[in-house]
Amino acid sequence: MASKRASNRRRHQITIGDLARHLDLSKATVSLALNNSPLVADATRQRVREAAERFGYRPNYFGARLSRGKSDMIGLYILGGTEKQCNWTLASSWMFYHPILKSVSDELSKHGYRFNLEVVSAEQVVTQGVISSVIQEGSLDGMLLVVQDEIDYSFLDVVAEKQFPFVVLNARVAENISSVKIDNEIGARQAVSHLVELGHRRIAHLSGPDKDLNAIERREAFRKAVLGAGLEWSPSLLYYGDWQRESGWRAVRQFLELDHPPTAIFCANDHMAIGAMQALREAGLEVPKDVSIIGFDDTELCQVVMPKLTTIRQPVDLMGQLGAQVVLRQIDEESFEVTHTSLEPELILRESTAYVTN
Repeated sequence: MASKRASNRRRHQITIGDLARHLDLSKATVSLALNNSPLVADATRQRVREAAERFGYRPNYFGARLSRGKSDMIGLYILGGTEKQCNWTLASSWMFYHPILKSVSDELSKHGYRFNLEVVSAEQVVTQGVISSVIQEGSLDGMLLVVQDEIDYSFLDVVAEKQFPFVVLNARVAENISSVKIDNEIGARQAVSHLVELGHRRIAHLSGPDKDLNAIERREAFRKAVLGAGLEWSPSLLYYGDWQRESGWRAVRQFLELDHPPTAIFCANDHMAIGAMQALREAGLEVPKDVSIIGFDDTELCQVVMPKLTTIRQPVDLMGQLGAQVVLRQIDEESFEVTHTSLEPELILRESTAYVTN
């Protein structure tokens, strides 16, 4: 169930009307001057520019849209990886992104919009200003940005400055930019609580990458949940994976070398969980008889592997749908109301977790 919190409207920003009243000019004249029209005298154009600079005037997206018309196009940008290597097409990433893309596409189509998909790297948006330049050129009516990594998101300052319809998916990166995300803390707590109820006292965590926003939230929530249950938390029971199956295999090989291996492993996604199950079988251990495994995502693979994988279902399709609805509402209502929506995941019980037997 989603919970929603809206911030107050930003303080009043200088408009063309404000400039027109101050300069005793018509709004049409001020608008033409700001757009460098030859129909306005040079002296008047200079007066308008100086006033705009002095009062901190920033062009408003909605006002500009009235003059240029609508494009009926929404940008859907996926931010992740580097220019040389982007992992979004790998199996684990695609199974995460595909429901988002489909739900966004379906929702936009209902309202006569199309979306333009772009995959960009952190270097492109931070140092080359790819997203900010697209916003300023005015070719899109709004934008959805799917983020992963913990980076400097100040390149999005232009969103608030221009009051551009914009929603961040999969994370909350700023107070003044709308977002829709999964509540990773609730998901991690559900996983740990389930394992504790089964009698597990030594639980390991197979995390995602060190700088991944979802991995960070799940990792920290896991630590808090373990300590809250009165269990031991040790760095030896933490492994940083890369969301891929192979890192699940490597993590288990490392855990099994400990003097006291874990009896359960909470994996930050399903692909790594499946790799962990493979490594346990190769080591002659049974899941869940010897080690319980729980994943995160609830991809189709959960019901294909044997035993079927217990996991945390995150409603990524709903995340895409709600994100599209928010950006469309910002466009239609011509407002910059900021909302933050957090979606609750769900524990899905299958066959890979069981009571401790040793």
